[in-house]
Amino acid sequence: MTIVKKILTSVIWCGTVRLHGVHVRGALPATQLSQETRMSITSDLAGIVGPHSVLDDEQRLERYAADQSFVSPRRPDFVVFAETIAQVQALVRYANTTRVPVVPFSSGLNLHGAAIPKEGGIVLDLSRMNSIIEINTANRHCVIEPGVTAAQLQDALAAHELRAMLPLGIHPNRSVLTSYLERDPAAAAASFEYGNELIMDTELVLPTGELFRTGLWSAGVKPGSPMGPVRAMLNRLWTGAQGTLGIMTKMNIKVEYLPRLRKVCMLQFDSFPEAMEPLRMIQRKEIGFECLLLNNFNLAALLCRDWSVPESFPAAMVPSQHFEQLRKGLPEWMMVVCLNSGPRLAEEKIAYEHAALQDICSAAQLQLYDNAQLENALLDEMLRPWGLLKKFCYRGAVHDVAFKTTLRRFPEFQRAVMELITAYRYPLQDVGISILPLERGRAFHCCADFHCNPARLQEVENVKQLWHAVSERLIDEGAFFDRPYGAWADMVYSRAGTYTQKLKDIKRALDPNNILNPGHLCF
Repeated sequence: MTIVKKILTSVIWCGTVRLHGVHVRGALPATQLSQETRMSITSDLAGIVGPHSVLDDEQRLERYAADQSFVSPRRPDFVVFAETIAQVQALVRYANTTRVPVVPFSSGLNLHGAAIPKEGGIVLDLSRMNSIIEINTANRHCVIEPGVTAAQLQDALAAHELRAMLPLGIHPNRSVLTSYLERDPAAAAASFEYGNELIMDTELVLPTGELFRTGLWSAGVKPGSPMGPVRAMLNRLWTGAQGTLGIMTKMNIKVEYLPRLRKVCMLQFDSFPEAMEPLRMIQRKEIGFECLLLNNFNLAALLCRDWSVPESFPAAMVPSQHFEQLRKGLPEWMMVVCLNSGPRLAEEKIAYEHAALQDICSAAQLQLYDNAQLENALLDEMLRPWGLLKKFCYRGAVHDVAFKTTLRRFPEFQRAVMELITAYRYPLQDVGISILPLERGRAFHCCADFHCNPARLQEVENVKQLWHAVSERLIDEGAFFDRPYGAWADMVYSRAGTYTQKLKDIKRALDPNNILNPGHLCF
């Protein structure tokens, strides 16, 4: 059976799945390699990518051993920098021959442990593959490599009066390709057209070393559609897979016009239930591209003048009186709606959307919140949505519980979280919450942040226990975790045995030697 038939057979049966089970046939952990074998592998790797593109000294390998998550650290045995697709293919084929694990790595700014090598082996660093291959202004899409960062892409597109629909909270130096693969929701996720299904054509190296394309690329023509000749969005199989099913080398993504005019509108609320009906009506009338709700902690972090976006995580703690003053003075909840014009009739579009929003406010007896400083900060955040990362300066590390649910169920989950916060004696005022409507309110992406100082081990342990308890409680009560990082994998996949088995079948078909990122998901 060809690899395409294997994929289609599995995907048609089960849809796109991310599930849990036991290990499939395991790759040889690199820590069991003899010194002679290590030297031989180093020489072989240098023959593929060149001697200056292979790292094997402990000090430089340490950078790849951990991130700020609760996932246990593990140092790789080798780091290899690839610069071409041919090198990626050669490395994957070599790994199949030697049974040494390969872990794809792009920017190093993953917060959830997805790129920590659980069985040692080779970390394949793709940061040098950082070309923006094409910007198509007529059809509004662009082709990027895995090393292209958020700031790099947004700057390049701005020169063409275009913008990428970036995820909220993306780091400026984070890989856009990886962020899209990890299903980080766009700031404009409320919009059907402009904030969802942003991945079009893709090119990847399968675990066997074969080159595979989806969309129109698969027919050997120019990119431009995620569907391709088979009329199935196969690219979804690799989203959320954490590099276990293939290594993405190119991605064609949607981009949009850079708006000539924009306007941020804000509504304040004392509690989330007060915001539910206005939020529902705003989404029903499809007002604005970006829409989000922030509590006063996250809003204060965004505005704090003493803090900046950290270069890496965990960050250094920065005590700030300004943050404390902001947090006390801001409303409990703020709804943000950003109105964007198109390339034509800009003033008219802003005017009718603003009028529709005013009608909703009048019906709900609400007034728009007026704060010029906050409005300017939010205008910047919609195009370059990394200011929210300043929250890491509060304690140094942030451990989020992110899930999806419907609007009517969020208050139930909020109460459950508050009960556990009280039980674990975590300061309620130190919880950051952000909520993004998806597809005009069909569902909502919710994120609760718990902060701790990584240097205080007892504090870290307390937050870890709280994080684990909150995650378990929410999953038990029906919250949907579609990005099963770390401990979430066992929690999610142990509840879905049939899908787990099917995902294992897909893994066996694509990666018979289990060399790609073993130990993650259910592998």
